[in-house]
Amino acid sequence: MQKQKLNKRLDKYFWDGQSNLSEPFILRRIIEYASFPDLLLYPFEQLKCHMSSIQIDRLRTSEKRKEFFRLLCPYIDHSDTWDEAVMKMLHLG
Repeated sequence: MQKQKLNKRLDKYFWDGQSNLSEPFILRRIIEYASFPDLLLYPFEQLKCHMSSIQIDRLRTSEKRKEFFRLLCPYIDHSDTWDEAVMKMLHLG
């Protein structure tokens, strides 16, 4: 899969540069440091492709965010958007 251009608002999470970064590293950095509204700017298709390579328990983020992703993971592959995945997670979709 070709690397997608990220929303400009996400640039601030790559204070050490953006060249030669793997897609799983980019996703991990966003999960660990992005505000929740910024997290939702991360392309869902990229999340679908790379979430399986992320070890949630090893993330440097809050336990609440880790738990959010543990609960969300079963719905990512069967969804097309962040909204759809979250709605399914909440059993509303």
